[in-house]
Amino acid sequence: MGAFAFWWHMAFLSFASTMINVNTVIPSYLDKLYHSSFLIGIASSILLGLPSITQLFFANFLKTQKYKKPYLMGGILTRSFAIFLLSLATFYVFSLGIWGIILILTAITLFATTGSFAGIAYVDLLGKSVPREKRYYFFPIRQAIAGVFSFMAGFVVKYVLSASKFPHNYGVLFFFASISVSLAVVFFLFLKESPSEPMPKTKTLEMIKSIPEFLKDRKLFWYVVVEVLGGFYFMALPFFAVYTIQKFNSGVVGNLVIFQVTGMVLSNLLWGYVSKKMGNVSIARIGIMIAIISTISTPFLTNIYWYYILFFVVGSTLSARGIFMDAYLIEIAPERERVMYVGISGTMGFVGALFPILGGLLARHVGFTFVFVLATAGLVVDFLSALKLEAAKVVSEK
Repeated sequence: MGAFAFWWHMAFLSFASTMINVNTVIPSYLDKLYHSSFLIGIASSILLGLPSITQLFFANFLKTQKYKKPYLMGGILTRSFAIFLLSLATFYVFSLGIWGIILILTAITLFATTGSFAGIAYVDLLGKSVPREKRYYFFPIRQAIAGVFSFMAGFVVKYVLSASKFPHNYGVLFFFASISVSLAVVFFLFLKESPSEPMPKTKTLEMIKSIPEFLKDRKLFWYVVVEVLGGFYFMALPFFAVYTIQKFNSGVVGNLVIFQVTGMVLSNLLWGYVSKKMGNVSIARIGIMIAIISTISTPFLTNIYWYYILFFVVGSTLSARGIFMDAYLIEIAPERERVMYVGISGTMGFVGALFPILGGLLARHVGFTFVFVLATAGLVVDFLSALKLEAAKVVSEK
């Protein structure tokens, strides 16, 4: 039941995530609504940044709790409500005026924050429910399931967006996403959670001061560095879709989603093999190399078919990141300190989550090409940092 509950959750969460995809659907929605790259950058930073900056504080609370499952389920259902709120705002956005923007950003903020809370409980519950010897195949299977359901959702996105006029088509899409997220919680009801040993709550200042002590673990240190520098990819990522749409037309959104999730599905065959034969660190390195190539090539592609290939590659890269980030963190985190490791990595990753705002400003005043070139330079540094991951692991084991 343990693995199945997490696979079920991933299936419906992935279905929903494709319908509110932060790399394609949300940027195209906001671009069509307000034509503002800066607003797209703000929304992307909220979706990436708020989960990061709040994780340490949520971790400080959750480490005092013997059971994490109720908080995971509560967080998932609150996320469902947030997407429903976004759907409601979308249906009435033109009559709401400035309040439409406020309501949309409020829904996105609630979605991001509760995702952070649920995410910490998720990682801890996963660490207790899936034995270490089964994780080498659990994560690739989880990503494969995510890919299959994302692939199906891609066709739903294409159909819904073409079936009715803007903004009602996006409102319907977000409503379906809300239902899908609520279904993701079902089998957690039957999952038996073993109790954790509660740890005392730490004062906020003491908690912040404890971060350098945790970062003495070189495995965690280089993991955080790679995560932060990965923000350069997310600085460019929301604008892949916007750049493509502006170069061609908004009718390509559904196809971009389908090609992205196809890349996620098929690449899992590769990542599963790499994880088993070479380890999670190799996944990180290969994924960053692919990200570098795709980012620098974006402004030089000549026709829509090359952009379809680009989004196939984007899906492969995101799949690699999805496997590495969870699997490696669980691998290096001591059980008693797992929630703090998650909280610290997320909080430090907040720096990288600010990059999309910078990307939005640069895209507005300098142009997309400069954003892609700057992101590529940052990813090169990220790759050099990823070379330290294995070295840090070896040092810690001596």
